Amino acid sequence: KYKKIYEQIVKLILTNEWPVGSKMKSENELINFFGVSRITIRNVLNILENEGRILRSRGKATLILDKLLKNKKNTEIKDFGVTLNADYKLLDAQVVKNNFTKKFKNSSSLHYIKRIRRLKNNQIYLISRAYIPIEVIGNDVNKDIFKDKNLLEVLINQFSIKIIRSEQEVTAIHLNKNDSELFKTTQGYPAISNTWYLHDIENKLVLMDQELTVKPIKVENLYH
Repeated sequence: KYKKIYEQIVKLILTNEWPVGSKMKSENELINFFGVSRITIRNVLNILENEGRILRSRGKATLILDKLLKNKKNTEIKDFGVTLNADYKLLDAQVVKNNFTKKFKNSSSLHYIKRIRRLKNNQIYLISRAYIPIEVIGNDVNKDIFKDKNLLEVLINQFSIKIIRSEQEVTAIHLNKNDSELFKTTQGYPAISNTWYLHDIENKLVLMDQELTVKPIKVENLYH
């Protein structure tokens, strides 16, 4: 139940029915609104808070902070008290053959976008490999639009794509040779793979973003 409620709230935020910066309904209001238990609502609120989409403060109303996967420029990453840079660096952007036909149905080619994020000491902590069907944004796209930007923000703001549903898949893996070299570690080193699947209003998969990290880091969104 909580997954369905979570997806409904994300949709309400993405469509601005519950605008960013507005106050979230209280627990009691959410219980009545969705017709579920308090435990279910609290599970949903915990997920939204952990993802940085809402801000909860004792004695104050819960605020809706940001749209799905969209990070402000003043986002910071903190690791053991050290503030670190959170910007993406583009490594590669090209059109490739669709090797994910079970995911991207009826798409012959995909935009492949490979990016990294670094710590303040220049150490790579995340590798992102994203795929977007050419039918979604066209074949002739300037790769500069993928630099230092959230891909969901690009789809929504530059191509007017409306996202209705998201899925997340987290698995434990062992690094291959290329990824281990980027992370400057040994091949087969344990890592976390976090993949996002985003679907449009026609329920078509429009973005798959595979993120790899060997060192989970707390992301703290700062909003002004």
